[in-house]
Amino acid sequence: MKMKVSAVQPTAAAGFSHVLNRLSGGFLSRQLPALNREAVLAFILAMVYLFPGLTGHDPWKQDETYIFGIIQHMVETGDWIVPTMAGDPFMEKPPLYYWLASAFALLCSPFLPLHDGARLATGVFMLITCWATAWTSQQWWGRQHGRFAVFALLGCIGLILHSHMMLTDVPLLTGFAVAMAGFVHPDKHPLRAGVLLGTGVGIAFMAKGVLGLAIFGATAVLLPLMFSGWRHRSYLKALGLAFMFALPWLLIWPFALYLRSTSLFMDWFWLNNVGRFFGFSVAQLGAPHTYAFWRTTLPWFLFPAWPLALMTLWRLRRDWKFSAPLQCCLLVAGLMMLILWKSASARDNYALPLILPFALLAAPAATTLSQRWDSLLTWSARILFTTVAAGLWLIWGIMLIDGKPPTWSWLIRVLPEDFSPVFSWFSVLAALLLTGICIYLVSAMRERDGRGLTNWMAGVSVCWMLLVSLLLPWVDHAKSYRSVFTAMDTILPERFDCMASKDLGESERAMLRYFSGIITSRQEVRPDHQCDLLLVNGLNAIKPAELLTHPEWQLVWEGARPGDQRERLWLFASRKIHHQFAAIDRHRALR
Repeated sequence: MKMKVSAVQPTAAAGFSHVLNRLSGGFLSRQLPALNREAVLAFILAMVYLFPGLTGHDPWKQDETYIFGIIQHMVETGDWIVPTMAGDPFMEKPPLYYWLASAFALLCSPFLPLHDGARLATGVFMLITCWATAWTSQQWWGRQHGRFAVFALLGCIGLILHSHMMLTDVPLLTGFAVAMAGFVHPDKHPLRAGVLLGTGVGIAFMAKGVLGLAIFGATAVLLPLMFSGWRHRSYLKALGLAFMFALPWLLIWPFALYLRSTSLFMDWFWLNNVGRFFGFSVAQLGAPHTYAFWRTTLPWFLFPAWPLALMTLWRLRRDWKFSAPLQCCLLVAGLMMLILWKSASARDNYALPLILPFALLAAPAATTLSQRWDSLLTWSARILFTTVAAGLWLIWGIMLIDGKPPTWSWLIRVLPEDFSPVFSWFSVLAALLLTGICIYLVSAMRERDGRGLTNWMAGVSVCWMLLVSLLLPWVDHAKSYRSVFTAMDTILPERFDCMASKDLGESERAMLRYFSGIITSRQEVRPDHQCDLLLVNGLNAIKPAELLTHPEWQLVWEGARPGDQRERLWLFASRKIHHQFAAIDRHRALR
């Protein structure tokens, strides 16, 4: 079925692109003659989405905290082989993200905190993902479809937060996008196909392990077995080249790790790859697959890509035996869903690679929607995101007038009430400017087709940018461990032998190391090691009664993140340093 291609309508975008061309000294007209106005404006809209939120806040639980702990260790020690967090090897994932994030942290350290510099690696991976997705969509469906594949990708609800966090699933998504590009015309360009497929598999492997290798290895084998269009010599040549280009990614770091420590290699490969899937290490590592998890998660996580993808499949239902894009996307999506369903471990970020095939399938439908459905998506996006944007401005306005957050019950359940906002002209002007840019971009891209998805993407961009510009300090106040460990530091004596910990999670240990410079001696690992201090992590509703009544230990501090009603930390001091805390209390009283 031949997809309809809309004509480019002359709009205000012409003037905007002319300004960009003049500012670039004519570079756009000389070097990028095929670059149309809508593509330029779509790029700007994607930048408005991607970069706000990458800086300006501390590492957040759950993933950012321990990932940054590994990055901090690499920056300080130069050990790029064994991922280590708060003094302990942490072998969940290969180190590709840690490597690039460490490089950015060092490069940006003169003007950005380490954690903000490290998070820029996410932006780089997302840029590569968008480029590969746009290029693949253009090659498969036609030139104008590149931006709609990117809009479908970035517009998915499940990607909004994850694409702005320190997260190893982001380079995994990048690897999937680059590897998928390797299935574009291998009959005509086997070298290009091999390079892209092998590199993409390598990136996915070094991001999170064998998942990407398994998915694309199975896809590469099943395509010629199921469809005759892939049974040619050029495809075999492309697979051979892909194997060669993937080999360095698959061998160099695992071999270096094996030479360093066989036990650590087995922890990574056997427990964190094989064990997480089959379940024998889930009790130890966490994240069990609960009943109906994906059935309740995927519908919102993949929206709006999945309805559009289903429309494409329906309209091209007679072409799937001959359409390479349909064959590749269906196989990758089907295999990924099968693995997610059968895996004994499940979290929503595991589904990030699944967004890619749905976004590629969504692009044709975005431009061929009937006027009724396109108008429905357009007005739904406008009503939904206008409401959300107005709500964000309202919350900010109330905070500015009252000097405190609004005490709405649904809001203070997730964000703390004890926060004092600080007015920032820069944040307000940035919010107004970027909101105006997004509104202008939507009005400048008034082409007949794809208006609904464009409005959805603009709405997502505006609301995310407003959240970051206006309310990020409040969210950071709730999610950061900075205030917790800063408060604990004020009561610590100048000298103590060591601090032990009990049930202290990965996030807490990493942030204690970052904010206080303390690496605890874990009782789970060294039960006989005696320390002056003991830090206990537990539930607020269940206090450590055995320590509260123990004659050897005295409770000297307790605390939690602002608004955290679930978790709490308790610090105990041994009998021999009780007097130091008493002296600190007397000093405070005198002050």
